[in-house]
Amino acid sequence: MPAPRLHETLIAERIVELIDQGLAAEMGLKVVAIGALEFFPALESLADNVPAVFVKPSPATNLERITTGQTYRIVYNFRIVLVKAFGPNEEIIKHKTEEAQKIAELLIDNVDLGGLALPNGQVLFSTLKTIEWEPPEDNLVATINATMTAAALVFAVETTSRK
Repeated sequence: MPAPRLHETLIAERIVELIDQGLAAEMGLKVVAIGALEFFPALESLADNVPAVFVKPSPATNLERITTGQTYRIVYNFRIVLVKAFGPNEEIIKHKTEEAQKIAELLIDNVDLGGLALPNGQVLFSTLKTIEWEPPEDNLVATINATMTAAALVFAVETTSRK
């Protein structure tokens, strides 16, 4: 079987690795994982596992054939959700913004995902598309524990891939 042309998992693993190596200690991250917040196995004890970052492919991967052969331009989109707790008298918005911006800066500084090599392809570049300060996940974590908040980043990685 030939090497795969689609690389969502490989790219997601690299994003997790960059965040884990670059920010886990500084931000005190307890969880940095591929997955969706809503499917976190210990959702009822999420408050004991924050701050946390979840990375998932979302909302879609876009493929476009760019030659008559089997070469594709593929844009992978990832949703990166930061969940953090806050204490009494804390400047919640300011601190959430600062923490999300650390992730944003890390992604901006690694446009080639740290030189990630793809089988049958290459990373052309990556782009931070949006930062959501009040994402739907914010409501989810607030219903679990009123002292948690979330921010989300949408990150796109453009690649080429061939047979």
